[in-house]
Amino acid sequence: MSAVARRALYLHEVVDIVGQGQYDYMAHAGREPTNAMPDMLTLQGTFFVCAMGGGRWPQVINIWDVGETGWQGWAANVDRLNLKRRHAFYGEWWDEAAKWRTGGLDRLCGAVPGSPTTAEIAAAGIRGTLFVHQLLTVRPGTQLEYLAAVVAEQVPAWARYDHVPTGIYEVLGNHHEVVVVWATSISGQTRLRAARDAALGFGDEADPDPDLVAWEQRAATFVTGGDTQLMTPQPGTVYGPDDWDEASLDDWLRPEG
Repeated sequence: MSAVARRALYLHEVVDIVGQGQYDYMAHAGREPTNAMPDMLTLQGTFFVCAMGGGRWPQVINIWDVGETGWQGWAANVDRLNLKRRHAFYGEWWDEAAKWRTGGLDRLCGAVPGSPTTAEIAAAGIRGTLFVHQLLTVRPGTQLEYLAAVVAEQVPAWARYDHVPTGIYEVLGNHHEVVVVWATSISGQTRLRAARDAALGFGDEADPDPDLVAWEQRAATFVTGGDTQLMTPQPGTVYGPDDWDEASLDDWLRPEG
């Protein structure tokens, strides 16, 4: 019997941000000391929720890779933050972070077959200038069944619109949540939404794609709640762009006259 690959684990954070602190906080996450510590959390991606996509604001989403040693890597991170934290606490980073955040919610996640690892994302050159973040509630006990359907049915349907999954995760702290994250672009997301609308009889901006509607009907046999949001990635992360786009307020103002 061939060996089963060690399960990849990730920490998913929803962080409540102070004012316009998302840019400073996202940059600060990249300087978290664990990024330079062997077998500790490393930042895969940090994003702020884009208001035009729906969602609570101001919020930042962080995804941390627990490491290549699976549950032993998780144990090392818990040990660092448990009884040892009081005497080995890198206070400067935490104090700085507290300027930009007021609280948040962590979810420990486990990848499923079909979810790429951080190394695989980097090797494949997967990049996005807009990300889709799905935090969904499914019928209790059906997380793995739903995610298998995502891999088999949603991934090929969305791939036609340049959406590539970067994380397909079971939330390990309960029996009813999943996280799916997609790298794409504004144009890819626009084409997907227009094709879905056309398939439902709303407008003619694109050719109708009944597969998108068929997937939603299939997903509805599992999903009982949750949200899909759009996220802006921090440049320089594993799958983020190289830099922010150049822009000026004048780009959107009407010329006088």
